[in-house]
Amino acid sequence: MLITSLGSGSTGNSTLICSDDTCILIDLGLSYRKVETALNTKGFKVGQINAVFITHGHSDHASGVHTFRNRTKIPVFGTYETSDIYVEQRGGYGGYQEMGVEIVNFIKEGTPEQVGDLTIEAIRVSHDARHPVAYTVQNGNKKVAVVTDLGEGNALLRRRLKECNLVVIEANHDPLLLENGPYPETLKRRIRNPRGHLSNEQTGNILKSVMDSDTIPILAHLSQVNNTPQIAIQTVHDVLREGGFKSNNLKALLPYNDPSEYRI
Repeated sequence: MLITSLGSGSTGNSTLICSDDTCILIDLGLSYRKVETALNTKGFKVGQINAVFITHGHSDHASGVHTFRNRTKIPVFGTYETSDIYVEQRGGYGGYQEMGVEIVNFIKEGTPEQVGDLTIEAIRVSHDARHPVAYTVQNGNKKVAVVTDLGEGNALLRRRLKECNLVVIEANHDPLLLENGPYPETLKRRIRNPRGHLSNEQTGNILKSVMDSDTIPILAHLSQVNNTPQIAIQTVHDVLREGGFKSNNLKALLPYNDPSEYRI
């Protein structure tokens, strides 16, 4: 499988995962133009995408779905609670500051979905959205996880991550930068909340509990205000080293069109 990031962070998220025969996107929080441009620079075209899987309805993960669906008719998967149908039935958007997403194929956690030769499974995570999930994607005996936007880990998530050869996981913030930064206190509390976002150290501890010597960890969804790639990498590196893991190749994704491509 090939794994590469089109976008990672509050300005928009999307991860491309391809086997030899099938390509999917995890999340679509970028404009159609940005998706098309990023794919082209990586040697892909929009028409090669077989499906899109949405983790939750926050705009940085789903704002590009409407235009993308209208222009391509490529199927979009996600949980029922993330869909615009659910939002309409409930009479509004609620207090989560999230959008209803034009999902036409509902996926249930624990029930694998087959798209070509890729097997995709949703895993419930803790975040302030309607039924947010992470995804694992398997092709043959290789498996990757995309885990962004969560405030803490859980036992099931850790079990699934232990099965993965590569883990894309958020390292959102450094607590000191967050505490001393410009955000209002209400937003700081939201980020620190168990339904908020992982700190660098929390990310390191989750990875330490699930990795083996061959696991490839990729740090994603870094805050551009409350984190830096250098701080995230160093903090996670130190936690992993305490657990006996070497992580000299640890990398943090750029906010848009990261040039790194990973093959497992």
